[in-house]
Amino acid sequence: MNKKILILLTLLIYPLPVFAHNIMERVGFYDGLSHPVLGLDHLIAMVSVGIISAQIGGRAIWTVPSIFVVLMTIGGLFGFLLIVEEFYFVEIGIVFSVILLGVGISIENKIPIKLIMVFVATFGLFHGIAHGLEVPAAANPILFVLGFIFGTTTLHLLGVVIGHLSIKNNISLILLRLIGASFAIYGILLLNQIF
Repeated sequence: MNKKILILLTLLIYPLPVFAHNIMERVGFYDGLSHPVLGLDHLIAMVSVGIISAQIGGRAIWTVPSIFVVLMTIGGLFGFLLIVEEFYFVEIGIVFSVILLGVGISIENKIPIKLIMVFVATFGLFHGIAHGLEVPAAANPILFVLGFIFGTTTLHLLGVVIGHLSIKNNISLILLRLIGASFAIYGILLLNQIF
């Protein structure tokens, strides 16, 4: 078991390129679906949102991820309407989402819920802009958008399950905090690559 945890932590902090974009050919639903999964920065952020919502509990289990998805969709529309290839600040916003969501997991419920909602909404906007910038290249933009919304929602649900199962006992709770810290460290390594 310890070997598996060590391998997971090593993979999480191994510096990979932050630019998860342009991985697929962007032709439809599958490519939109795979975008948040294949980009490790996106994957970590999406799962983290679900974990944090489970740590808070109650209505936050559905409101926190919902805020993210709604603002991501708005950001996607904004990104779609832009006539540029890439925005540098969008990548920085995504990296900060990885860092701060990782910190949020590791300190568990020490941040007021309203502040978490503001952060999650902001991060959703950045992730949406990143997705939206890729929509014009998609052969079927509607299917691409539906794919990344479905992929993001699925990753949020995975995070909720991970968070819910991990808060059951002290050992898994400690492990979850370590994973949150490793997410933040990975984000710092990504930030170092940008600068």
